[in-house]
Amino acid sequence: MRKLSFIGCYNSVMFASPDMPFILPKFCIHTHVISSAEHPLSSVLLRCYVPGLEDPIIEEPVETPPIAEQRKLVSALESGSTAPRYIVASASLILSPFEILSTGLISVRAVLGDMAEELSLGSLRVVVAD
Repeated sequence: MRKLSFIGCYNSVMFASPDMPFILPKFCIHTHVISSAEHPLSSVLLRCYVPGLEDPIIEEPVETPPIAEQRKLVSALESGSTAPRYIVASASLILSPFEILSTGLISVRAVLGDMAEELSLGSLRVVVAD
């Protein structure tokens, strides 16, 4: 089994040198898509966008179990609980090397099932350090 070790983590801002573009040897984005158990995930496609480019630099499908299997897992949960039930798909996008062309937002979005719209999963702002 592969194990990920995170050396440094960013919360909301990455401070960079003014020398653009620059390259990170490795950059990992770990993300989750959460859906209520009543709406199983038929498919998940992740897209990563970087400042300076309009198109995603990567599109990665996330493997989801067949809907019948997701429903079976949910039905096997403890009955009588009032806690909400969710289905979670998670993935790590590992970009190596990772080139950052300019300041702006690194963002991750998902396309769920046959939806046309992208769902925003999060972003990291790249700014020049003072």
